[in-house]
Amino acid sequence: MRINSYGLRRNWRRIVYLLVLALLVGALSTGCSGSTDSSGEAKTGEAKTQPQKVYKWKMVTHQMPGTSRYEETVVPFCKMIEEASGGRLIIEPYGAGVLFPVTDTLDAVKNGVVEMAAIWSGYWAGRDPVFGLAGSIPGDVIKLFDEHYYRSEKLDALQAKAYDKQGVKYLGGFDFGPSEILMSRVPIRTLDDFKGKKIRTAGISAEFYKELGMSPVSLSAPEIYQALQLGTVDAAEYNDWLVNSEMGLHEVTKYVIEPVLHQGAVDDKVLLVNPAAWAELPDDLKKIVLVARDAVRYRSAIAYSTGGKLAKIEKWKNIEIIQLPEDDVRKAQEIAANFLVQYSKKSQDAAEFLKTYAEALYELGYVDRAKALGYTK
Repeated sequence: MRINSYGLRRNWRRIVYLLVLALLVGALSTGCSGSTDSSGEAKTGEAKTQPQKVYKWKMVTHQMPGTSRYEETVVPFCKMIEEASGGRLIIEPYGAGVLFPVTDTLDAVKNGVVEMAAIWSGYWAGRDPVFGLAGSIPGDVIKLFDEHYYRSEKLDALQAKAYDKQGVKYLGGFDFGPSEILMSRVPIRTLDDFKGKKIRTAGISAEFYKELGMSPVSLSAPEIYQALQLGTVDAAEYNDWLVNSEMGLHEVTKYVIEPVLHQGAVDDKVLLVNPAAWAELPDDLKKIVLVARDAVRYRSAIAYSTGGKLAKIEKWKNIEIIQLPEDDVRKAQEIAANFLVQYSKKSQDAAEFLKTYAEALYELGYVDRAKALGYTK
């Protein structure tokens, strides 16, 4: 059963109405001239209104159609924009791997193969360590949207700088990603049990799991089910309770290991756009895109949080949840902190990213964690 009663669908039409209203008010306040009848023709004695250009874009994402993170964010985002713009900006969404491999997305946006992407930054960790840190921060203690949003906003300028170097324009966080869960076919009850296990993971989490003695395996999202089913991997991380159940992963999982060690809340997707396409877009359409982005971001925080709780109760009730010993969790946190400090030495920008992240932790009251990452006020 799809868990979408708290999704975006019941709200996006109201948001579209507010978008249109705001844009109309803005247009009137700037003194728009020239009136037309319902056919679009100018009234007698007045200059004809030129037909407005229609922009048609393609947008790709790493999410799979049929899951909430596609149907409840990507699709409504495109619908909001089309309706609020009166059909002047039409964005056609494409799911994971439909047009090209997910890992080709950054170049595809840069080269104008597609105009836009809602995508996870961690895929480009090999190009710039800032993307690795933006994608996942092992040992992260931030789980809730308000604290995540505060941290994300502090880090926006550094992400924008990194994407600018790649020839792509960064438009900020697209939607909220709750903490992922660690699924396993085998019991992992202590930190020692991580050693020697094969795990499906991505981004810098793969390097962190190596520090715990695991062997990372790279698999695309559609491959995870069969890998767990056949024992190609012993464990896997991908998304939260909701999306993983929509993919049927609860059917091939025997254990979930808590607490989450590899990452807290993240920008599940950031919004990227081809610079030339963005520059060509009229200012009012740019405003519509940004307001629709914010609407999706806030609503996703509600939908994913509630949907995850419901999914955990309904779909994962027969799965054993293993709580790691507190001493092991503290040790893993220390390993994560040391790993992040070393990783941040890859570049000056990465060091600045970690410093800014640690500063956000300090300001939010996570003083010990900030100090473990080298922050000094």
